[in-house]
Amino acid sequence: MSDFRTGYLYTLAPIHCGGEGDLGNILDIVREVHTDFPYIPGSSLRGSLRWDINSIDSAAADKLFGRELSADGQIGVHQVWFGDARLLWVPMRTMAMNGNRNVFTWVSCHSLIRDHALLSGLPISDFPDHPVGTQTGSYYVADAQLQVSALTESQKQAIALAGDWQRSLADAVQPTWNNNRVVLADSDFQTLMEHSLWTQIRNKINKFDDEDDEDDSEGGAEIFWTDVCIPRDTILYYPWGYKLNKNNSVAQQEHDLLMDVITGLFQIGGQANVGRGWVQGWVTNSTLPILKTNQPIPVEA
Repeated sequence: MSDFRTGYLYTLAPIHCGGEGDLGNILDIVREVHTDFPYIPGSSLRGSLRWDINSIDSAAADKLFGRELSADGQIGVHQVWFGDARLLWVPMRTMAMNGNRNVFTWVSCHSLIRDHALLSGLPISDFPDHPVGTQTGSYYVADAQLQVSALTESQKQAIALAGDWQRSLADAVQPTWNNNRVVLADSDFQTLMEHSLWTQIRNKINKFDDEDDEDDSEGGAEIFWTDVCIPRDTILYYPWGYKLNKNNSVAQQEHDLLMDVITGLFQIGGQANVGRGWVQGWVTNSTLPILKTNQPIPVEA
C-alpha cells in the first residue's frame, strides 16, 4: 500500500546542494528549471536520512530504504519515499518606513503558497498582485519599497502550515512567524530571490616562501570561491510516505527509528565540515500506516 504525507524543514544553518550551473569560482546551488528557485533534491534528503538510520541500525535502513546496490547487481525494494523539498518561507530583514524599525520577516509568493496548499490539503485562496501580509504598512525589502495590505481570513488559512509545529520551534520561532509574513506576486519574489540567498566569499591565504618566485606577500589573500546557499531560518516542505511491502512490512520499531531521525536535527547537502546543512525536521503524520491485506470471504454453509 502507499500513503502521502507532508514534512517540513527549518534550516538552522545555510544549505548547499550543488548544482550544475557553476560559473568560474562561484559555487551555485541546484535550482528548479521552471522557477529558478533553489530546492533540496529528494535524493539528498533521502540519502541524509538513510545515512543517519544506517549508523544506528543497518538492517532497519535496508528495510526502509532498500538494500544498496550489491556486487551482483541486486538492489532492495524501498518502503519509504521522499520528494523534493521546496521553498515555502524565506527570511528577509526589512525596514518599516514608519519609525524605521528593523523587522525580521518571512516572504513567500503565490505559486509556492498554492503548491503547498495543494499538497498538504489546505484551502486555496486568491491573492492580489500587490503584497499582503500579517502587518500592514510600507517596508523596504532589499532595494524595493513595498506597500503591504492586510490578509483576508481565507488567505490566512491558505498560508498556514499543515499540522503542528515541531515542539522545539513552537515557542522560539512560531510566535514570530505568526506575526511577520509577507506574500508577494511571483515576479516580485523572483526579483527578491536575486538578493536574498546566502553567500560567503572563501579566501585562500598565501604563504610566504623564499623559493617561490611569485610576488605574493606573506599573509595575503585572494578569492578562492564564493558559496551560494539557502539561508538559515528558511522553511521548506516536502512530500513523503510509505509504500509497504506485504511480505516484509516495516515494523513499529523501525518506524519509530525513522520518526526519531526525521523529526530531529540532521544534516543535508555538502560542506558539513564547516557546519552547513543543519535542519530541524517535523512531519504532519507520525503514525505507521496499517497494512491492508485481502482477507478471504467466508463461505456460508
